Amino acid sequence: MFLLVCVLWPAAVAATSPSDRTVVVLLFDGWAPAVLEGASTPALARIRKEGAWTHHMTPVFPTISLVNQTTISTGCWPEHHGIVSNVFVDPRRGVYDHSHDADWLTGCEHLHQAAERQGVRTAALGWVGRFSTARGDLATYTSKERDWSDFPSDAERTEQVVRLLRLPDAERPRLLLAYFEEPDDAEHFSGMTSEQTRRAVEASDAAVGRILAVIDALPFRDQVTLIVTTDHGMVPVTYSVNLAMVLHNHRIHAQAKSAGTTAFLYFADRGEVKHAVKALSRYPEFDVVGKQAQPASWHLGTGPRVGDLIVSAHPPYFIEDLARWPWWTQWLGRWGPEFLWSRFVLRAAHGYPPDTPGVEGILYAWGAGIPAGKQVPSIRAVDIHPTVCHLLGIDPGTPVDGEVAAELLATP
Repeated sequence: MFLLVCVLWPAAVAATSPSDRTVVVLLFDGWAPAVLEGASTPALARIRKEGAWTHHMTPVFPTISLVNQTTISTGCWPEHHGIVSNVFVDPRRGVYDHSHDADWLTGCEHLHQAAERQGVRTAALGWVGRFSTARGDLATYTSKERDWSDFPSDAERTEQVVRLLRLPDAERPRLLLAYFEEPDDAEHFSGMTSEQTRRAVEASDAAVGRILAVIDALPFRDQVTLIVTTDHGMVPVTYSVNLAMVLHNHRIHAQAKSAGTTAFLYFADRGEVKHAVKALSRYPEFDVVGKQAQPASWHLGTGPRVGDLIVSAHPPYFIEDLARWPWWTQWLGRWGPEFLWSRFVLRAAHGYPPDTPGVEGILYAWGAGIPAGKQVPSIRAVDIHPTVCHLLGIDPGTPVDGEVAAELLATP
């Protein structure tokens, strides 16, 4: 009997109508393909056999969390959705700092907004843009965290997903979006090959396995699509760019906002930009790019939120705002060397341009509408939103820059 079910399962999946589907998207922060090596990941192994997958989910620049979580959720480039870094300056609103408030968007719609607008009940758990200060909750079910200190453990997040999947038909969301904090922290602070990272990866896989097991037991299991993805990969780092000291040494008067491996420099007197470019261009450890001269592939745009200059570090260097360093190191920003051995701050980072080896992430898909045993060469972060909408049988948000990833889908 078990063998018969396994034989019939792919046909049942292919016959499922999009209007009947429930789509579950699990986003694990910083799940780099490299950290799967040496870890036991039976849930992902099952999806490789029964679903479709790639280890080349291509993020957008800068390859950091809030930029890419917003790109995944909206299907828009940063130049259109407006979240251009984890920390930036808006001339009217002030400093953006890792906010999940949808009111920061300058355009585009989050997945849950587009779905709710079309009558699809949604849940957004820890998901970027799940609430608006001006309008309230933007999904039928939302988790109530308002900043990172409130987030539950990943095990608790898993049980939140389980409880929603087990709701009666009249209450259950058809689109369920959930954010998980690991394995990002473990990679950052203990290194990509550490025992702590291995345990974090295995815990993340166990969360996927728990949700797969619950889906298996549901009476509508053949109507569920599960997508497991991430916002970016990770690269080992050795040195931190002490940008505050670099600017001080060259008498560059700019407001610097840094995150990951990228910094925006905002000048009150744009007449000083030329001097800054001349001084900073001498450093081989990073690139300095004018707002108007950035590569088109970055898709940041030239709006006021983007700095007059963009400083982009090269591996194994990273850049982070001094305020985020441990308190006992902050004096180095004014009195220390320009480059610091990073072991006491971070051991891995991300934020480099998307063509940098290591910053790509994973994407695994399983269930209704997904082929079995298919490895996909790559998928762009910007394509996840329209692909999820296609699986649900709804239109993508307005506007949208991404395209449906047809190679990830089963042939009708």
